[in-house]
Amino acid sequence: MTARKLSISVPPEVEETIKAAAAEEGKPVSAWLAEAAVEKAQVAALRAQGRAAARELVAEYESEHGKLPEESRQRARRFLVEAGLLDDESWPAVG
Repeated sequence: MTARKLSISVPPEVEETIKAAAAEEGKPVSAWLAEAAVEKAQVAALRAQGRAAARELVAEYESEHGKLPEESRQRARRFLVEAGLLDDESWPAVG
């Protein structure tokens, strides 16, 4: 695999954390950062899939039964926030 060079800037305390973590795993910093970036991207993709599935379920319910009651919408939203699928502002409370 061909590697591409990327320049990043981080605060000194983050640099030390990265170097220590890479050393702990016996990996070069660049390899450790690449793995961390891939893991972060995979988590983001899973969260996006979860949000899409939640929206699809709500749309399906609403197409069959009418507007989801606000209390139920809020309970679902709290559940998704607690499950880590949403941050607190990424899904409208109403709509």
